[in-house]
Amino acid sequence: MHQTSRDRIWEVLPCDPGVRYGLRTQQLEHKIDDLDVKVTEMHLVLTQAKGARWMLMLMIGVAGFVAAKITPLFHLVAGK
Repeated sequence: MHQTSRDRIWEVLPCDPGVRYGLRTQQLEHKIDDLDVKVTEMHLVLTQAKGARWMLMLMIGVAGFVAAKITPLFHLVAGK
């Protein structure tokens, strides 16, 4: 059976359950901190996207208004 590096670490460490518990707790705290950073970054991205969504809606509204005002002028271009 192939051993992973984590299995080898447990072989080197003392068999004291308190030491193993402390190391495992540190590993879990590190993972939680990493996840917190990722969640914070995703929140910032989604917050920025919210502003972009409003800008897109505003641009669509302005384009619709301009298109509605230009439509009556098409008969001048078409030559009818």
